[in-house]
Amino acid sequence: MIIIGQPKIFKKDGQVFLKAPIKISEDTASAYMRLKNKMHKVHWRVDDNYPPKEWNENNFGCWFSVDEQYGAYLCSETADAFVVAMIWYAMTTGSDIVSEAPISEQMLFSINNFLIPALCTEKKGYKNISVRGPTIKVSFTEAHGVGTGMSCGIDSFYTLWKYYNIEPKDRQLTHLAYFNMGAIFHPDSSQKTRYSLEDFYKKTDVISKEKVKNAAKVANKSGLPLVSISSNIDADIYRGAYGYTAVYRNCACVLALQKLFKTYYCSSAGWPDYFDLNLSEGSEHYEALLCHCFSTESCSFLLSDYVSRIEKTKSIANWEITWDYLDVCFNFHNCGHCAKCYRTLLTLDLLGKLDNFKSVFDIEMYKRSRNKAYGWLLYARQGDERDDNAVFARDIYNLAEEKKASIPVS
Repeated sequence: MIIIGQPKIFKKDGQVFLKAPIKISEDTASAYMRLKNKMHKVHWRVDDNYPPKEWNENNFGCWFSVDEQYGAYLCSETADAFVVAMIWYAMTTGSDIVSEAPISEQMLFSINNFLIPALCTEKKGYKNISVRGPTIKVSFTEAHGVGTGMSCGIDSFYTLWKYYNIEPKDRQLTHLAYFNMGAIFHPDSSQKTRYSLEDFYKKTDVISKEKVKNAAKVANKSGLPLVSISSNIDADIYRGAYGYTAVYRNCACVLALQKLFKTYYCSSAGWPDYFDLNLSEGSEHYEALLCHCFSTESCSFLLSDYVSRIEKTKSIANWEITWDYLDVCFNFHNCGHCAKCYRTLLTLDLLGKLDNFKSVFDIEMYKRSRNKAYGWLLYARQGDERDDNAVFARDIYNLAEEKKASIPVS
């Protein structure tokens, strides 16, 4: 069982925290540790000192933090953010959630009647759990913000491009957001460097600070404020599994600021033709359902689009702000040779837009090693429909055929 206590707000070191006590039973934690053997597609860090010793401390809990200027928008009236943060953990371990704090009536109804029945079935190998707690019809009249995340990748730039001046005006973006909750730096087993947990989170802290600076520059160029929110959801609870939980984590961060956001655009991962209700797949595969189920009476999540990654790239390739700030890389700083860099560079190349991005990519290096990029393309396109690299590679290959590009590797 997972028990969520009443959230409280406090200040520390120039940040304002929203924190709720969390109790996770031993059998639930043990079941979570076994997931690593069942789900192999993402990185896990549950072998090292898990469950964390902090769980035994009286003040342990899940928290979200923001700069003081946004502290007044943190929502301690409901447990919504914490329920969303923990629901994947609960569903995959077969554990009920009991909240001592009120939960949005709309969201609780949707989770128990739509989300859990869709994902937790005997056929799929998951127990039908429940979320229980007092309910409240939330209505924060001060919430007028319309936001979206700004990771500086293709998806987030496309959402900014699409909703920056959209009509009606009350649907236009008013804020950009950056979430530091485990989205970055996922070293795999092929990398030589092995990180202790302490060194791993030091590394992610450094990268996050760099990323938020880049996002702040985009926000400044756009004339929109940037809201940066951090959480211990990865370091103290999930220890990985980001690919399965990305949408859950993003929505949890937004709901922590439910007094700010009335609408939040979730940037689609670019899978317009693939939908799979499966906890063992990435959450992007059923993000439309999550957007519906995590919306409350006060805050609505909307999927930003159903457009392919190629169409998104085509839309933003002539937008000057992307020329200086696009950052798509697995390794960060656009290394030019990871899967994300290859699929972006190949698409830009085929669209004739490569030189627009010479300030963020080493274009000459790419041109010298274009054969390697095509080699990646031909190899990656052979994967199955659940492999994101395969899906994107096939789209790029089709674009190459359409453009009658000469592929030098057969």
